[in-house]
Amino acid sequence: MVNRHFLRQKVLQSLYAYYSSGAESIEKQEKFLFENIYKLYDLEIYLMAAVLEIRDLEEKRIEEAKNKFYPTEEERNPNMRFVNNAYLKRLGEHEELKKAIEKLHVNFVNDKTLLFTILQHFRQSESYLDYMNKETNCFEDDRKIIVQLFKNYIIKNENLYEVLCEHGFTWECDYEYVCQVVLQFLKTWLEDDYPQKTLPYPFDKSMEDTTENDREFVKNVFRNTINHGFEYESYIEKRSQNWDKERLAVIDVFIIKMAITEFIYCPSIPIKVTLNEYIELAKEFSTDKSRLFVNGVLDRIITDLRVDDKIHKEEEEDLLFFESNDELREVYSHNFHIKDEK
Repeated sequence: MVNRHFLRQKVLQSLYAYYSSGAESIEKQEKFLFENIYKLYDLEIYLMAAVLEIRDLEEKRIEEAKNKFYPTEEERNPNMRFVNNAYLKRLGEHEELKKAIEKLHVNFVNDKTLLFTILQHFRQSESYLDYMNKETNCFEDDRKIIVQLFKNYIIKNENLYEVLCEHGFTWECDYEYVCQVVLQFLKTWLEDDYPQKTLPYPFDKSMEDTTENDREFVKNVFRNTINHGFEYESYIEKRSQNWDKERLAVIDVFIIKMAITEFIYCPSIPIKVTLNEYIELAKEFSTDKSRLFVNGVLDRIITDLRVDDKIHKEEEEDLLFFESNDELREVYSHNFHIKDEK
């Protein structure tokens, strides 16, 4: 389920938390790191359970309308297409999902008003009305309307996001990532998928016993970045010696140290992949100028690591410099190699 870029984000967040807390225990922070990653699966279950809960709320609304003293003709003979949606029926019968909902004790007892509000907005939508008024429908129609419900009304609801945060899902990037994973699952679960499509899981279960699995990757980068962080500082000091240390973003240092760990301790990952990944992390988590700074420092550190015979990749690559051109190198030198004049 989780791609390597997202795992790098989680390691970066945990490194920041580890040093911010006074570096008490690597084991404790590592345990917390993996708990956060496994919580992505829990968040996935909550989101799918919300879809099923909205179906149940609609069924309850219809039954209550039928039992009024003076129901209208429409209330006596309601359109049951959404409640009887074949795709929702399959989702509700998904054995793994049912067991996970039961294990996590998922319920929305205190949030039914919120979900009912989502249902009301959804029922007023053009896509819902078109779906309900079709003369005939098929499994594909049923699937598409659930995708619309999830994409446009569930994951975009800020109040629901706040409710889920109360369950420990605190990182916004986690929420956005899992929403995309669930959305992709809903989009690609076709009628011919039999018997059931396996739910996305944080780590690939088929690779749990291999040294190349994602769990080992996380542990490798997290532990080696901490254990060898002091050693890395000499490389960073050498290649950022003209940069004003007081203005050097702490997060940039973590990013550079993580990249060095991958260069040295992840032989199967090409240098170019690592370089591009951590430049991207700098764009996402640090300052506007961090991309250039991280790019420039890592570019030079690669050379130093090769000179010290610390890089041994399974597939040798040409030595990489800046990802674009000489102009970027000039910008780097101008912005980062000259201290601000007092």
